[in-house]
Amino acid sequence: MPSQSKTHSRFVARFSFTLAVLLCSCQAAKAQLGVLSAGNPTKEWRKTQLALLEQQLGDSKVKGELREELLAQQKWLTAYQPGGLTEKPLWEKPESVPAPVAEPIVDPNETAADLRERLLGPKAKPTTKDTTELQELLVDNSGDIGIRQLHLHWLDQKQYRKDYPDEIADAAIRLSGLLEQLKQTEEVRLAQAYCLYRRARALAYRELPDVIEKKPIEDPEKFEAELVGAYNQLISAAGAGRSEFILMDIRMLRRDHFYGQALVLLTDHASNIDRQWFLKKRRDLLREIGWQAPAKEAAELYAKAFPNESDDVE
Repeated sequence: MPSQSKTHSRFVARFSFTLAVLLCSCQAAKAQLGVLSAGNPTKEWRKTQLALLEQQLGDSKVKGELREELLAQQKWLTAYQPGGLTEKPLWEKPESVPAPVAEPIVDPNETAADLRERLLGPKAKPTTKDTTELQELLVDNSGDIGIRQLHLHWLDQKQYRKDYPDEIADAAIRLSGLLEQLKQTEEVRLAQAYCLYRRARALAYRELPDVIEKKPIEDPEKFEAELVGAYNQLISAAGAGRSEFILMDIRMLRRDHFYGQALVLLTDHASNIDRQWFLKKRRDLLREIGWQAPAKEAAELYAKAFPNESDDVE
């Protein structure tokens, strides 16, 4: 995974890199289409694709991020066996990938403990009275960290993310400011990192087509700076490649068309990722990279596992 400085430079050079990838991959794309249209087996397509990647990597002019991307594509495609894709990742989790650490609940005065149980506990059945109580507590205790964290967690549920991305991002900013005032223990630092993750993820939801349809992004350049800034802030606080926030790393790689690197990262962390998100993102990345045969396998596996799910992001 790139360092923070490399992450920043990636965004600056996005369009020039995309052009370089397109130029470098032109021959591969033509060959792939030729193989498929001729009705050759997927094994022959894979063999041809790997040979083309090897040829590109043999060019001394291919350096930096482009080389890293081609190497990642090579790694995934080498592990892939046509017709053999399953719900399992293509390789075991590397020893360097730790298990994620759960988000801490920060509620020094235990102001939100009872309401949290009613709203988000394992046996929660929230009522209108409960949500009204949360709104009243926010008004009466605007500086209470427990209430603010509960509010963020309540808003930032899967079923609400498309409807309230701006509100989630704003709630995260408010909580972040309060967490900064506490003694910076390991628990508080991790809670802060999760807070920054939730903000960056909410901003990423703003880019979804159906969200944009309801609320267009009025200033794309300003939004781009805000999203990249939020992501860099997360990396600064938590470091790159953290298991807890790996889906945000994958999303940003995907935005910059680093599909091979995203596939490798997704596979490395598969055991730490919710089953639905792993299967869906693998399908999406394979479609976007243009590998039709494995993409079809991945799509069939996802559809079988989650036939009624919409195309949400994590």
